[in-house]
Amino acid sequence: MKPGILLCLPLFFNVPLLRADPEPVRVITLESVRTLALENSFSLKKEALNLELSRIQAKNLWAQVLPSLSASGAIGHDFPLNDAAPSAEPSISASLRLSLGLSAAIPYTMKRISLSYQKSLVDYNRSRQQLLLESSKAFYSLLTQKNYLTVLEGAMNLAAEQLERNRVARQNGYIGELDFLSSGLSAERARLVYNKALSEYRLELKDFLATLGIEGGDEVTLEGNVEITKIAPDPEELIALYLPRHLELQSLRNEVERLRAARGETALSTRGPSVNLSTSWGVSRAGGFNDSISGDLSVSIPLDPWIPRSRQDQVFTQARVEHEKALMDLQDAENSVRREIRGHVERIKTTWTEVEIARLNSGYAQRAYDLAAQAYRMGTMNFLDFETLRNRLTEARQQQFESELAYQILILDLASVLNVEEETLLRFRTGSGE
Repeated sequence: MKPGILLCLPLFFNVPLLRADPEPVRVITLESVRTLALENSFSLKKEALNLELSRIQAKNLWAQVLPSLSASGAIGHDFPLNDAAPSAEPSISASLRLSLGLSAAIPYTMKRISLSYQKSLVDYNRSRQQLLLESSKAFYSLLTQKNYLTVLEGAMNLAAEQLERNRVARQNGYIGELDFLSSGLSAERARLVYNKALSEYRLELKDFLATLGIEGGDEVTLEGNVEITKIAPDPEELIALYLPRHLELQSLRNEVERLRAARGETALSTRGPSVNLSTSWGVSRAGGFNDSISGDLSVSIPLDPWIPRSRQDQVFTQARVEHEKALMDLQDAENSVRREIRGHVERIKTTWTEVEIARLNSGYAQRAYDLAAQAYRMGTMNFLDFETLRNRLTEARQQQFESELAYQILILDLASVLNVEEETLLRFRTGSGE
């Protein structure tokens, strides 16, 4: 074998050992979650299409007074039934007709179309706001689960380390068989709890990423923290400042105005006069060319809508009732939103107390665990008592995470109700709205 080939053999056999660089881990933050949620929501895209249709109608109100234009043509041939010879040339005719119908209800029709677009715009923003709210809640929930997994992993590692120390201590005769077996059972239980929580987290993360348009096979990690700040807003101040911004109330106010315009439109279209202007031009050939122009103007005033309980009068009555019902719906919704804001503020206050208690419990549990670990190493505490305190530490940390998550979600809900950014509520962290 040639020396050159021998030199190349090591490189040849080392080729399978070369590996491609691992795919980079994709980092998902709260901002990217919100962006992806907006980009991949089919329901929001469909609402955007409906909004565009409403926008086209609102931007082209001139179409309501556009006259109708029609053209027609005909060709014929006479075939007499007697012995007369048929006509040698066919008869040809063509006409062009222009018709314009005007109603006293047209201004109300235009206003109703414009208000319908405004309502569609508010409804679209409501759907967008709700999508951002739900995606943010899901992100913070998964982030809390991820943080709790870190606690469970730490507990699992501590249990494994304790088992290894107890194995050495058992071999040297320092501890009894009961403590050794208990530490082994504790290590396996901690591993089982961690693996179960990890499996649930992965499944929920996969479902969440699917809603964002991210394939389940991608390497993804969540990045962020549940950082909460105590706020103490005055509910009446919030109502005075932000009640007009509430999107549902905006939609209802717009609906009231739309139904008011529809009421006026119905009244004038059923009871008001209508004007119709038409003109036509025609040309025909039957032995020669002839053309003509005609025009007419007509005014009609309906009489039956003025008859009480007639069909048209009932249509007007229904429009009036729908408008009155919308006014009552608006008033009821405003009262409901006021109660909702007061309830959110009260729950925020109560939940902050729970957060403070959970944080204190977590600190006490950590101190108790440190003392228990020291006592167990010195032989003044049995393993079962030590394990109890270690489990209490894990539970205390979980309760702290859950209470902080609950507080964060309440902040998100309140910001959504007020139709403001989450950061806007930080101005009330001292209890004043300055």
